[in-house]
Amino acid sequence: MIVSHKHRFIFIKTVKTAGTSIEIDLNKVLGETDIATPIYPSVEGHMAQNFIIKNKLLGSAECRNHMSGREIRKVVGGSIWDEYFKFCVEREPVSKVISHYSMLVNSPHHNKNTKDLSFDDYISRGNFPVDTGKYTDKKGNLIVDKILSYEDLDNELTALASQLGFSFELLVNAKSGFRMDLNVTEKQSQIIYEAFSSSNQFTGYCLN
Repeated sequence: MIVSHKHRFIFIKTVKTAGTSIEIDLNKVLGETDIATPIYPSVEGHMAQNFIIKNKLLGSAECRNHMSGREIRKVVGGSIWDEYFKFCVEREPVSKVISHYSMLVNSPHHNKNTKDLSFDDYISRGNFPVDTGKYTDKKGNLIVDKILSYEDLDNELTALASQLGFSFELLVNAKSGFRMDLNVTEKQSQIIYEAFSSSNQFTGYCLN
């Protein structure tokens, strides 16, 4: 998660959408008072800063990597939340699920209890990386200004940076190398899309 007072934006980090890569490259344009949360395990090129802040209502509050928009608003306050440009990234559901499953099976930082998990069992569990709650309010209303498309991320990030008044190029490809090639059945795709229905209404992804 990043809050840039210098460029007046808030980046909400979703799962399996190149969030770490984005944070590393955004790190290069941050000002001294901007907030960048720690990444665990640490990643070369990323520098956490100012992630413990004082809040009149909460006292000392620690900002975390995958905080929701609602949580961020409580920490930074309503004025900053309302005035800054808020964005996140979403990804086609089946592709996102494959990436998430591959991480659970192949990443040494995530596979302690899941390295032998079959894809069929993963689908049956239904514990998919649905991030809608990170960028909606309690009633399910959108609270960010833009959801960028993972599939066109380079172009959309470059355009957004220009809009916000700085230059940006996505150069880093962090946490890669775990993805597997999987044959997802039509039935499995339907299960996945049904699980992502809350986010699909905002992203427009559909099974066609």
